[in-house]
Amino acid sequence: MASHRWRDSPEVIARMVNTGSLGSWSTKNIVLKPNETCVIMADGKIQDILSETVLKDYVGGFTRWLGSKIGVGSSDHKMIFAMTGPFDLLFKMEGATADGGKVNGMLNMRLQIQRDDVPKLLNIFTSSGRELNRGFFVKMYEQEIMSRVVIPLLSKQSDINAVRSSDFADLLEMAVRAEMRGSFDQYGITMLRAFAVVNETDLEKLQSYTQQTNVMAARADLVNETALAAIDRQQSLTLARIEAEANVAKAQARGQVEAALESELLELRKQEAEWAAERQDLSERQDIELDGKQRKMDIAMSAFEQVQAAKRARMEQQSDSELTRQQNTDEIQREMMKMAAESGALTPEVMQTFLEQQSAQKGHANPSPAPQETGPISTCGNCGGQIQLGWQACPHCGNSL
Repeated sequence: MASHRWRDSPEVIARMVNTGSLGSWSTKNIVLKPNETCVIMADGKIQDILSETVLKDYVGGFTRWLGSKIGVGSSDHKMIFAMTGPFDLLFKMEGATADGGKVNGMLNMRLQIQRDDVPKLLNIFTSSGRELNRGFFVKMYEQEIMSRVVIPLLSKQSDINAVRSSDFADLLEMAVRAEMRGSFDQYGITMLRAFAVVNETDLEKLQSYTQQTNVMAARADLVNETALAAIDRQQSLTLARIEAEANVAKAQARGQVEAALESELLELRKQEAEWAAERQDLSERQDIELDGKQRKMDIAMSAFEQVQAAKRARMEQQSDSELTRQQNTDEIQREMMKMAAESGALTPEVMQTFLEQQSAQKGHANPSPAPQETGPISTCGNCGGQIQLGWQACPHCGNSL
């Protein structure tokens, strides 16, 4: 025995069937799934609401055919089949926000026909065909949803960002529930959920393009900065290498100059040491010469004092005037000898001249009855210089004779 299927397409939501149009010689079973409901109507009255069952031998058969021919049984017998599971409808959504931005998208509504509300579908079947699909419900509610919910709600949003917010989703669902409740209840439809899927607007495309452009520009800037940084690093390394090479060259040149200066300094120090040795030798020689001259002067002065002492002893026998004059002369000569000694002009020749003057003064002071002849010239036993007899000291070395 065959079974009858009332739903031949997933798009079909409800269907009203006149059992008289299903006449056949053999009977058929009607299988109702858990999400399918059947309302049986006879003579305009609801006889039963069934679901999750099998109506055996309910359609077709000779008996039913014959009864319909002879007028036996119900003349008006109909069955309303409906899907009681949730189904989704997509409505085109168009509008504009408060800033004038165009909004395009889809409004997704999830609806359901409850088991007890299936008979309300008669309000639709009376003015339409015998089959209700998704396209029928979309066409029936599209204008009402757009005019009462979508357009007013979009006009209150500041911009597209507000439309994409969670607050707008909540407002949209509440607005659909509030504005469409009467229309849905009239036909036994229950709304489960509603949400909007908004397409990308021109402004968002422009912003996206601007953002992509900025990202590409930033990427190009980053690449350029990286290249410039690499160039700067290379330049820094090159400059550092050049500076290091220059420093090495300077250090080498400085080392060569320092080595030459040290060599020259050693030569100068060597020459300075030689000059210091020569200076010390000259100083020692000068000291020795000065000491010798000083000794000679001391000896000469001592001899001169001895001569003066002898002279004074001889002159004591002369008159006081001659003594005084001779003392003044001696004093002047002594001063002259001191001055000559201080200036370094006291030489053996000068000493010899002074002694000759002393001898001449002595001869004038003590005239002899007869001139005496000069004795023979002899030599000093100390220095080997020539002296004459009668001299008390050697004019060359100052040695007492």
